[in-house]
Amino acid sequence: MFRPGSKLVHPFNPELGVGLVRQIEGRFLTVFFPEVDREVVLSATGAGLTRLVLPQGSRARLLSEQEDVVIAEARGHSYLLADGREVPDADLWPLGRSDTPLERLATLELDSVEAFRNRLQGLELMELREAGGLGSFLGGRVQLFPHQLHAAMRAVDADPVRWLLADEVGLGKTVEACLILSALVRTGRAERALVIAPSTLTIQWLGELYRKFHQVFVLLDNERIESVELDYGEGVNPFEVHPLAVISLELLASDARLLGQAQEAGLELVVLDEAHRLVGEEITRALGPLVRGARHALLLTATPLQSDRRGFFSLLSLLHPEAFESFEAFDAAVESEGATLPCTTAVRREDVGGLPPRVPLAVELPPPGEELSVDPRAHWIAAQATAWREAGEKALVFVRERATLEELRAFLEGETGTRVTVFHEDLLPAKRDLEIAAFRESGVPILLSTEAGGEGRNFQFCDRMVHFDLPLDPVELEQRIGRLDRIGRNKPVEIVYFRHAKAEVDLAGLYERLELFSRPAAGLDSALACVGPAIEAAMENYERLDVDALVSAVEEARDSASDSLTRVFYPDAYRPEQAAEVLARVPDDLEDKTQAYCIEAAEDLGFECLEKGGAARFYIEFGSGATVDAIPGVPGGSRFLGTFDREEAIVEEEMDFFASGHPLVEGLLLELEDGVRGRATLMEVPAGRIRGSGMACVFKRGAEWEVVIMGADGEEHPEWRESFLEALPRARDAKPEKWGIGHSWAEGIRSLGARVKRDGDLVATAFFRAV
Repeated sequence: MFRPGSKLVHPFNPELGVGLVRQIEGRFLTVFFPEVDREVVLSATGAGLTRLVLPQGSRARLLSEQEDVVIAEARGHSYLLADGREVPDADLWPLGRSDTPLERLATLELDSVEAFRNRLQGLELMELREAGGLGSFLGGRVQLFPHQLHAAMRAVDADPVRWLLADEVGLGKTVEACLILSALVRTGRAERALVIAPSTLTIQWLGELYRKFHQVFVLLDNERIESVELDYGEGVNPFEVHPLAVISLELLASDARLLGQAQEAGLELVVLDEAHRLVGEEITRALGPLVRGARHALLLTATPLQSDRRGFFSLLSLLHPEAFESFEAFDAAVESEGATLPCTTAVRREDVGGLPPRVPLAVELPPPGEELSVDPRAHWIAAQATAWREAGEKALVFVRERATLEELRAFLEGETGTRVTVFHEDLLPAKRDLEIAAFRESGVPILLSTEAGGEGRNFQFCDRMVHFDLPLDPVELEQRIGRLDRIGRNKPVEIVYFRHAKAEVDLAGLYERLELFSRPAAGLDSALACVGPAIEAAMENYERLDVDALVSAVEEARDSASDSLTRVFYPDAYRPEQAAEVLARVPDDLEDKTQAYCIEAAEDLGFECLEKGGAARFYIEFGSGATVDAIPGVPGGSRFLGTFDREEAIVEEEMDFFASGHPLVEGLLLELEDGVRGRATLMEVPAGRIRGSGMACVFKRGAEWEVVIMGADGEEHPEWRESFLEALPRARDAKPEKWGIGHSWAEGIRSLGARVKRDGDLVATAFFRAV
């Protein structure tokens, strides 16, 4: 196979260039690579090691004569030149050549028809997933709601992106923020991004970004920060070591040195969850400069304008200090309906067609005793737990005090003989998520939670919510209910609470009259802010609570909140009638085309692809049978179990979602763009309306692509284009030797290609003959 003077290219190190076999000893070759001035000993039987055969039409240097020649035909270990001479392989050295599709076709370095067809599938997929501006948002493992897509598109169209997400509770602000963040990171507009969230939500943010949006962020906690100093040295900036990170608001705001490092890191995107906490003077002073200094910033708040105008202004001034010179100017603009807030999303429930109703269920019980063992609430929950478990139902039970939670857990586990999961502020972040996973995935019917579970968490998979006791602050009650009362829920929200006649302060009766169990409290934060202190004062001083006055104030605020929404003009605000228009941009066949391209590409590269049932489940392994060592972002040995179907991916979160942003999908598309697979082919196509032979040239401009057909007669034939594309599935590979390709082939192809004039890059060519 090899002789001294043979040429080869190392299969796993092509960057070495062409190698010259200098010596053969048994099974070993001594090979010199002149491009890198390096000599290497290789096994002649090494995987993929083959002799380099110069293709017809290629150019080479005839060493003995020091002249450039053209190869006409390879004959074993010699070559016939275009001028008729035959020379030995050892006397030729290949000249550097263009690796364009046209040149590959001219020199008969051919790919299969399947590879060419797969390249066109990839080009179609890349164009399709742009989806009229939605492309960056369609890879998330989320149900596609038009108001979220609308908000994300508006935000990403701006530069810089400095946006306030102030939708009503339960409408998916976190998803909106993730859509925007993912688009900025994927398109290179933000290479350093930091998510700041309450400590109870940091792990949830990590999970949302990874499981739903294929974004790998790092949690910067005390342990991680210490490891940066150990691994990289004292004083090294953790935000530079980990450019994509999540950190707790409490940790960052309390550590001046850490805050300074964050500001020095040159963050391009800051995302701040529960941003209404910034209204406090101390925390604003700490985090305000970080938000102002980032090019892009997203603030998420559950406090809308009509609830707290001054707080809303504080957030707005962090994002766009130039918009209003003072609160007084802002307030006057709002009153005169002259305020314009182009950087704000403030969608209401009525804008999305409403959510399933709240269904209050009051349980009349005698007063609780001193001990939990005789507390009728605990006995009621224990009695229901068995039925819930047998029905496969889940109940989220809120308890005000941590100590009470632990007592209730012990009592319920003793009474029911089954595990009860818990969620509270003293659990480590990772442990919180493990408890929720155990609750969701196992037969455990109850999760006990303190108020730590009432902020930001999504528990809409629960069948009901039980208030073991009611919070003294009605805003906290609304936060609790918002864990279930969220967009995407398809069944009523059952809200269980207890009433007893001898309560010192009848919280249940008060909250019933305020309609908090049956109606959302959007826009009522300011009015409700006075309710909590009034309750506490009544309990401490044994005073009678003036329920009528509180109810009157809240009802008035509810009416004015509804009226004030029209006072502020949000340019291009989402309207319900836009839903169909937004969703129409989402291609119906995007998932099918993603599957078709990826499976064919993976199989063509030698990956193992096995169907696993379901809607579109596959096991894909980058194993030893692969024809490549790696594709961008996916090393050899990688294994994936996932689905191409969005609905299946949403339900089966433990599986990968093969969509935009997934490493395998992106890796296969990058392999297509960077590699040579499918660049040039010879094929025979069913005749149909095509007569004779010709060349198909594929051009790409941005996301758009075009096929141009040039006949062998040197004329363009646009009328053949559709017939050619329709015939591709039935086309078959052609053998050059059967076509009797002669010495003039290479120059003929180059001449034909020179006649095709189009803007864009030539990315593939195919010469075809109609049969």
